[in-house]
Amino acid sequence: MNRRIEIVAQRRDGRELPVELAVSPAKIGDAYIFSAFIRDITDRRRAERRLTSQYAVTRVLAEATTLEEAVPQIIQAIAESLEWDLGVFWRVDKVTGVLRCFDQWKAPSVQVDPFTLDTWRRVFTRGEGLPGRIWAGGKSAWVTDVTVDVNFPRVAQARQVGFHGAFGLPILVGNEIEGVIEFFSRQVRQSDDELLRMVEDIGLKIGQFGERARTEGVLRETEAQLRQAQKMEAVGRLAGGMAHDFNNLLTVIRGYSELLLGRLGSTDDMRKDMEEVKKAADRASGLTRQLLAFSRRQFIAAKVLDLNALVANMDGMLRRLIGEDIIEFSAELDASTGAIKADPGQVEQIIMNLVVNARDAMPKGGRLTIETRNVTIGEEVRLDAVGVAPGSYVLLAVRDNGHGMDAETRSHLFEPFFTTKEKGKGTGLGLSTVYGIVKQSGGSIIVESAPGRGTTFRMYFPRVEQEVPGPTGAVEAIDPVRGRETILLVEDEPSVRGLVHQTLRLHGYTVLEARHGIEALLTSAKYVGPIHLLLTDVVMPQMSGPEVAEKILTVRPGIKVLYMSGYPDHPVFDQGGVSRQTGFLPKPFSPHVLAQKVREVLNGVKAA
Repeated sequence: MNRRIEIVAQRRDGRELPVELAVSPAKIGDAYIFSAFIRDITDRRRAERRLTSQYAVTRVLAEATTLEEAVPQIIQAIAESLEWDLGVFWRVDKVTGVLRCFDQWKAPSVQVDPFTLDTWRRVFTRGEGLPGRIWAGGKSAWVTDVTVDVNFPRVAQARQVGFHGAFGLPILVGNEIEGVIEFFSRQVRQSDDELLRMVEDIGLKIGQFGERARTEGVLRETEAQLRQAQKMEAVGRLAGGMAHDFNNLLTVIRGYSELLLGRLGSTDDMRKDMEEVKKAADRASGLTRQLLAFSRRQFIAAKVLDLNALVANMDGMLRRLIGEDIIEFSAELDASTGAIKADPGQVEQIIMNLVVNARDAMPKGGRLTIETRNVTIGEEVRLDAVGVAPGSYVLLAVRDNGHGMDAETRSHLFEPFFTTKEKGKGTGLGLSTVYGIVKQSGGSIIVESAPGRGTTFRMYFPRVEQEVPGPTGAVEAIDPVRGRETILLVEDEPSVRGLVHQTLRLHGYTVLEARHGIEALLTSAKYVGPIHLLLTDVVMPQMSGPEVAEKILTVRPGIKVLYMSGYPDHPVFDQGGVSRQTGFLPKPFSPHVLAQKVREVLNGVKAA
């Protein structure tokens, strides 16, 4: 008595409605009478549910971090608070241009499996069905009864489970529709403009959240890439320094083993042992080249090249490498692809390394694709090219549908000696080499991969407007003939200095030795005869090779200069005007290559 209760009443036509009932007693004399008041609270209930729905959406958006995480919870919150039986989230597949079902929620009390199973399997194009109409129009839509709607492909399944009323709304992120949400009821629902306005407001909030979440995601990804780049740069400096020191040692090992092999007869008992020493040094030299490539300190011979022609020339070799009996290989080369400037041999190495990894990721077969095309990155943020500066690029993509990689593996992917292969199956330098070559060529590399979904490597090389030079005739190798010139040798590493000295003496040259720059200047000043060539290391204590050359050239202007170094990307190159193409000899080198390069530089030179 004397309080309000909410119960369900029934109209004359059988429809139920919520009411508020209040019964109050009143005493008249010795008798009591009772007054009952009944109020239709349909509108109040509707307003309360809608307010609850808005609160629930606000809470979800405050707690979620991604659109994919937020929307399924929002569907449930709206459906439960507004008493709808099923909610479906359709996501725009930008690659194929269709809507695909991303998630569904249904009330626990309903059994609608035929409809939900069919929904999972379907895709909708623009204008097709309720989701397609919302996608095409960009506005919310209402269907009073889907069983009589002429554009509802799932009508048979809807009749089977008893669905009638439906409405939907677009999810607009920025200026682009990212998805569509639709709701279903087992009751015939008359169009409700107020509800549509409310859900449009919710859709606006979801879109704002999606735009903010996308921006934050790009920021997080960029920060992660920056941290990774800083880590890789630190590891690269260490690797480059190690490779430089190893190159000095390998120059000595390879050089003396070659000199000894030249003295040993074909039947000498020691020849086989010395050949093994040289082979080991050659393999070690290959590892240092990979370390230098990763650290972006490798000697490169960049030229303008046609990426399509390079891939086409490798076609036969790649098909033999992967074994086409179980792996389907295709090259999607855009004929309009522009030119890039890079070392052709290094680009071939990139492709070879990635193709081998793709093959190993598909032991039971699969599909491997190499793609080239022009790409222009605008000033706006692009999700598919995070970390790539705005500009014109040529894209080289290598795609497989193998077992893929998880996030932890991807975070270590380009680190030297990191490998997921079995022991003895790889050095862990393949991808670090790819990373270094791409970066040294001025490009960027992006990796997309997930367990069970394959891997895609996208490399963006700056596009150049220069024409690709035509084929040139073969250049005959210059034989290392004997010489009689005088050479000033400047090298701070005693073992390398000894090897170079001995090699040059064997080829007839007069050699003046200096341990460092100051000693070289003194030797040059004291020597009264002509000095035809200055052969100097680049990186030395007290005075660099270019500094030595600059000072000697002032008093001996006709002298030729040949630099040697195991560290071809040292800053001293940019400071001293050293030409890596003609006046540079990368370490490690063999006695034959040394003699050949010296003769090449000296040919036609007058005494200084």
